[in-house]
Amino acid sequence: MCWSLTVRGNHVYLGYESGHIVLFDRRYLSTQVLEVKVHDEIVTTLDVRDNKIISSSPDSTIKITSLIADEIVPDNSSRDPLPETNQTTSPLETIVSSLNSRSSEQKISAETSHTVPLKCQGSSQIRIRPDGKLFAASGWDGGLRLYSLKKYKLLGIVEAHSPDTITDMITFDNRIICSGRDCKISFWTFY
Repeated sequence: MCWSLTVRGNHVYLGYESGHIVLFDRRYLSTQVLEVKVHDEIVTTLDVRDNKIISSSPDSTIKITSLIADEIVPDNSSRDPLPETNQTTSPLETIVSSLNSRSSEQKISAETSHTVPLKCQGSSQIRIRPDGKLFAASGWDGGLRLYSLKKYKLLGIVEAHSPDTITDMITFDNRIICSGRDCKISFWTFY
């Protein structure tokens, strides 16, 4: 069963209860681009930036999975794409762009490049700040943890809500907005 979903450009990332993350190209919904087992338990949340997928599960870890483009191999099948979205092309879009072209196919592989231990059971949300320097993980203990996306180092913990309550996070500029089942909304500014 699918547990988490993130859409970036023409790509849909799904996290499953089996611990797998699956990537689809929206233009070719019947074409699965990648399937990789990242966690031993359910993927509760994931977010994507460039060629990195950051995910968490109840196994008390955050995992960073890097997508890698392999060699181009011939593909003689013809596919009719769905209309493309008018969004800015990211490095990941460049990696996957030839995946479903009529003349060639880009093979994508993935490997877990880093594992970040959590001091709580799991995370309900992970969000990458738009500038790509930080990411935030809301722990089931109610704490909001900030990490460097470059070195994956814990920068700080903010007691945002009561345990097991953060239901959603939005990141923009240097701000994070959290909401929870405790009927509170918290606003945080980070530099």
